[in-house]
Amino acid sequence: MRSTLKRSWTSALPEAALLGLGILAVALLSACSNDKRNVAGGTEAESTIALQLQLADGNVAAYSRVRVLPEDYLPETANAAEWTESDVNGYVKVPVEPGSYTVEARHVDGTVATGAVRSVALDAKTPDSRVDTLELGALSTIEGYVMLGDSMPVIRIAGLDRFVIPDSTGHFVIDSLPAGSFEVQIGDPLAAHSAKVESMTGDTLFVDCSVSDAEIQVTKPTQTAATDFPEGDWSMHDALLAEADGYAAAVPGGMKVLGAAGFTDSLGTISEAEGEICIVTTTADYVIVEDTTDVDSAGNAKTTAVIAPGSLRECAYKDGPTWILFEKDGTYNLEAPLRLGSDKTFDGRGREVRITGMGILTQESSNLIFENLIFTAPSITALDTTSRRALSIHNGTHHVWVDHCTFEEYPLVELDVKRGSHNITISWSRFENAQTGVLFGLAGNIIMDSAQNLTMHHNYFAGLSDDGVLGHNGVLHAYNNFFDSVEKSGVVCSDSAKCLVERNVFNNEMPVTLYRWYYEDGTPVDSTVGFVKMVENRFALLEPADSAVANGDALGYKPDYKYSADVADVGLALKVKKESGAR
Repeated sequence: MRSTLKRSWTSALPEAALLGLGILAVALLSACSNDKRNVAGGTEAESTIALQLQLADGNVAAYSRVRVLPEDYLPETANAAEWTESDVNGYVKVPVEPGSYTVEARHVDGTVATGAVRSVALDAKTPDSRVDTLELGALSTIEGYVMLGDSMPVIRIAGLDRFVIPDSTGHFVIDSLPAGSFEVQIGDPLAAHSAKVESMTGDTLFVDCSVSDAEIQVTKPTQTAATDFPEGDWSMHDALLAEADGYAAAVPGGMKVLGAAGFTDSLGTISEAEGEICIVTTTADYVIVEDTTDVDSAGNAKTTAVIAPGSLRECAYKDGPTWILFEKDGTYNLEAPLRLGSDKTFDGRGREVRITGMGILTQESSNLIFENLIFTAPSITALDTTSRRALSIHNGTHHVWVDHCTFEEYPLVELDVKRGSHNITISWSRFENAQTGVLFGLAGNIIMDSAQNLTMHHNYFAGLSDDGVLGHNGVLHAYNNFFDSVEKSGVVCSDSAKCLVERNVFNNEMPVTLYRWYYEDGTPVDSTVGFVKMVENRFALLEPADSAVANGDALGYKPDYKYSADVADVGLALKVKKESGAR
């Protein structure tokens, strides 16, 4: 986790400069004086802060913890301030002197922690000030990356007991914060080498304290979320849907025309329903949250991994039809497989979105679009047959469109379509640096599934040590693809698969293979045969007499949708090589 975060830090600033992102520089503000750093309480208090804590569902938050501190309080050490516990009815009363305070409340139920923060000002003329109720909500974080200099700055929040030292990579997390705005103090406010900044939970701060005799500079990207795709305007999604073709031509993704989205019911039927827009604002996947109210005898706080707010995973797990957009370029590392439901459009247009880690898997899903994404080297690098694919479409998934995506590198297979998945189109995508680009179906001795179907057109295959497309059973329509450097077969059509291979360019020695298995003497195993129809393909490395090899009739198979195939020539090859992949 930390090394990944460090990489994000080292690449984020040059990237921001390159893209011309707006940056907010936060200068040094006036320092606080030491005489105000006192914990509230004492024997001569004339006022009280009284409140009842409530959970989000309206129930009382019994036996919760409350801390009342002066609004300019800054801790000198970690866990310096004490808590007061509410009673069984959620009531608590804290005696204080007149002044301005920050009230922090925390409730833990099993592994779920909620909290709240409120500012309270007590006038000396009002001896008893009361906050009637305080509702607790979900917690978040502010995290940052420090460009280190000669000293390591302490990160604190005024009015709260937060004392955070960045780790050896310069990464820090201020955890267990409710949603809201906080005053983050970096360094000693009595020294020139410090800064103070108003920051929202969920923010990422970039801290430059590398020059020890200058003020610390804190920057964060301005919120320019989805300016290419304004909220509520679905016209660009409509334009994308108009390009869908092949077996996935009817896919509505997270949205259908006129403001309605595609929704899949329990029977797999797609109908119209209202969709929502979700904008991915962070490259983080999970974040580690420390519960400073649960500390062991060694002083270590209990930690929990939670889905990062604003993450790709959070958007992907939303209920109902969702159009997922990306606020910024970046590498989105999946720390666990991303298992998808239905009715989602992952739209990376206008961004450089790189997905790595454990890969994406569907599970009896439908109505999915993957547009303009780059799937790059995963966390698993060994040639391990248990490795996940970059994208796995399986278990009866249907109506999926993969368009203008790049699959850069993977140990074995980069994308698979198997176990009864149907109405799938893969178009204008690149498959490079793997053993096999696309696996279609499983071997006949594992499962025979004639229901699966796949359209592949205008895809580029290069740097593959085995096959471009490895097909088992079902029906496959491959047209206008360019198989540039594939060591074995461009297309394998085996195990009773019916394949229409039409107007492709093959720059490899073995365009098509019909059998999965061969005997030791080189004769094929008839039970593993596939049925291919070859139509007007171009073979760069074959003599004209060999161009009709494996030219059957595919048992009469022809697609039931309309399409237009370009002539297979050098112009097509150059066009596919240049225009395929993320754009």
